[in-house]
Amino acid sequence: MRGRKRRYEDPVNEEIYWPSFTDMMSMMVLIMLFVAILAYVQSIYNAYDQRQVKHELQQAAHVKKTISDKIQQQLEKNVGKDKIVRGPNNTISLEGNILFDTGSATVSASGKKVLIPLANALAAIIDEKEMSKFLYIILIEGHTDSVPYDNWSLSTERAVSVVKYLAQANPKLGRMPYAQYLAATGYSEFKPIAKGSSATALHKNRRISFQIILDDKKWQNKLKQIVDRN
Repeated sequence: MRGRKRRYEDPVNEEIYWPSFTDMMSMMVLIMLFVAILAYVQSIYNAYDQRQVKHELQQAAHVKKTISDKIQQQLEKNVGKDKIVRGPNNTISLEGNILFDTGSATVSASGKKVLIPLANALAAIIDEKEMSKFLYIILIEGHTDSVPYDNWSLSTERAVSVVKYLAQANPKLGRMPYAQYLAATGYSEFKPIAKGSSATALHKNRRISFQIILDDKKWQNKLKQIVDRN
């Protein structure tokens, strides 16, 4: 019988094979470890970003309330607490007949006395960097009652008249960088704070409001970055 051939094993190949497999396993472990470390670092980074955004939002909320408080306090000194309404979102409203005569968009003599100290207070607010860095606009809003009239024009013209007179009372507010923080708009009769058509309701709805709008662009960008990374 023919003798069985021995299987030839190449010792060189055997030596190459096992170190290669070991290297591959080591590499996989290193990759997994790297991914785990990267995920851990990313989670820490995201947590830091979230804490930072939360802190800035808390600061911004405080700034918004503080600015509204200052406007309210200044107005109350001149017209009394009963003439001021603090609405949602820290909006401060002043009865319209204090600043304007019926049907007029020209600031009255008594209205000018109210706006002069307010203009100085607004300039001081903008001068405070811890305030202005969060501030986007102090929006002056004109509102009318529902009595048929050209209420869109009246409400808008009244708001513009307030902005113009504030800049006249304190010239700082008429130039940069102060002027960029003031804006005007009119809502006609369509944002009432009192329902119905009673004399009391109509009186309350005729008003000038001060709305504090913050600059939220940087927070939106930061939140978008966090979401995109996740």
